[in-house]
Amino acid sequence: MYALTNCDIYTGKEVEYDRALIIDGDRIRSIVPCSEIPDKIECRSVDGMCIAPGFIDIQVNGGGGVLFNDHPNVEAIKTIVESHRQFGTTDLLPTFITGPLQDMQKAARAVQTCLDKNVPGVLGIHIEGPFISAKKAGVHDKDFIRSISDEYLNVIRSIRSGVTLLTLAPEEVGYAAIREIAKSGILVSIGHTNTTYDEAMKAFDAGASCATHLFNAMSAFQPREPGVVGAALDHKKAWAGIIADGFHVNFAAIRIAKRAKIRDDYPESRRKLFLVTDAMPPVGDPQNRGYRLGGYDIQVKDGMCLTEDGTLAGSALDMATAIRNCIQHVGLPKDEALRMASTYPAEFLGVANELGYIAPGYRANLAIFDNQIHIFATVVNGKYSQVSKA
Repeated sequence: MYALTNCDIYTGKEVEYDRALIIDGDRIRSIVPCSEIPDKIECRSVDGMCIAPGFIDIQVNGGGGVLFNDHPNVEAIKTIVESHRQFGTTDLLPTFITGPLQDMQKAARAVQTCLDKNVPGVLGIHIEGPFISAKKAGVHDKDFIRSISDEYLNVIRSIRSGVTLLTLAPEEVGYAAIREIAKSGILVSIGHTNTTYDEAMKAFDAGASCATHLFNAMSAFQPREPGVVGAALDHKKAWAGIIADGFHVNFAAIRIAKRAKIRDDYPESRRKLFLVTDAMPPVGDPQNRGYRLGGYDIQVKDGMCLTEDGTLAGSALDMATAIRNCIQHVGLPKDEALRMASTYPAEFLGVANELGYIAPGYRANLAIFDNQIHIFATVVNGKYSQVSKA
């Protein structure tokens, strides 16, 4: 047992000042005034820094020089998780994008092994494709886009624990299939889709619950056809992840989207926009190397992951930078930006009884950072680790 002291604590609900956070094993025991720290307990001062629930990223394609699609195995997952941890992300969904069936099978088995062995940081899997629109494929390999089939669904359903998130295009799948998939416990997100506003609204009503990387790879908002963007912002129960790097989405568009989700008839809707990175191998890679994705050679230029023709191919964004951008460029309060990186994704994934808040009984997964959201240390399952400055 130990206490973290000399800190501001962002609990997910409020900010606690001049308090100590007591950690017992892998759980949070209590938040107490510093004068009430039990005798003989180890105290670790964090020198006036901030503590928040560890960040949760539901869309992580790679990190540390590793692309999950190329290396769908346990060691690759561990490398990706460790690479993102230095940016405050304590929990994530390794993301397998449209690819060969046998590789999807390997990815599913690797994630299941991580879940069975309680590998820290792995909440489940995000399978992005292959039931998507070729018209909105982006850098997804069109050779592997498929119509919905039991062959692929059996792989997707094979993960017995944790969270399974599936991104699909409603026009390629149909409402009955969305309803069936959602009823089976798989979270369904709309993405890489050219469907209309009305069709997207019906998909949300059928059981889809989220829009994948809002504004990107989906039908745009138009005055006479609001598209998937309009549906995601208008449907009161629809969640949406958004990439706050300033390249995928203009910061003004994030501000507008945030305001659009604030509605008087359903106050909870304001919680349903959260941060994702769509991170690729350069995140956490000291050499910041390019990589190959399907048939594309990707280079990192000015903070962007680009194909030779200038198409965005995932991001070089980490979650700490996304939060910083939301504060500095979008104009969000720090506590709200932090909730968008932890509390809200935890609620979307259905794990907010364990993660996303700092409260007694919650898992001790924490990010510790300065006022500029530079990560100083993390706590994962109660284990404190200072981030290397190298």
